[in-house]
Amino acid sequence: MGASSSTAAPERKDSDDELVLNDIHIETGDQNAVKNLLDDTIVEIFRGKKEFTAHYGWDNAKLLLMLLAAVIAAISHFYSHPAISEQVLIYSCVGAFFFIHALLYGYSVLIEKDILLRLSRTGSAGKMILVRTTFPYTEPHYTVSIHHADAKGTPKKVELYVGRYFDKDGYFEKEAFTKDIETVLSRFEKVDKQQ
Repeated sequence: MGASSSTAAPERKDSDDELVLNDIHIETGDQNAVKNLLDDTIVEIFRGKKEFTAHYGWDNAKLLLMLLAAVIAAISHFYSHPAISEQVLIYSCVGAFFFIHALLYGYSVLIEKDILLRLSRTGSAGKMILVRTTFPYTEPHYTVSIHHADAKGTPKKVELYVGRYFDKDGYFEKEAFTKDIETVLSRFEKVDKQQ
């Protein structure tokens, strides 16, 4: 009885033998996962383009502020000074920690908002180009905007229907999305050349 179960070959399903061409699968009901996947794909598209250079200066500054907040938190836990009472040290570190986080939160909510990428054309010290994305809660459209940072007025937004980029099982159609982003980019470049 025991020998027959150990020598039996495992059954193979046909789906295991199939070649999977599209292996990016997410739960399409999770709107944050969908937005993160679409945002990551846009970043990947622009990184692959040699005519654009991404600028990470503000992102690096935010990381340094977060590092400073972590160092302050570590100081409040592990450092003790004989001349400074423990309560004063802890309260001042907690205050500094929350002040830094308030600065970061205020910057991300009030100034940065929905900026995904900061770009410029390679080899030119020209205008900063911003790529903004939004995907409002319970909306079926993902909005993309590519414009100059110093543009006057409201930037032109393009709404893309999210259901077009996923099949019924939740597999991502990257080629269709990339093609639509390329179209949005070519429209921006056409308008940019006219200016």
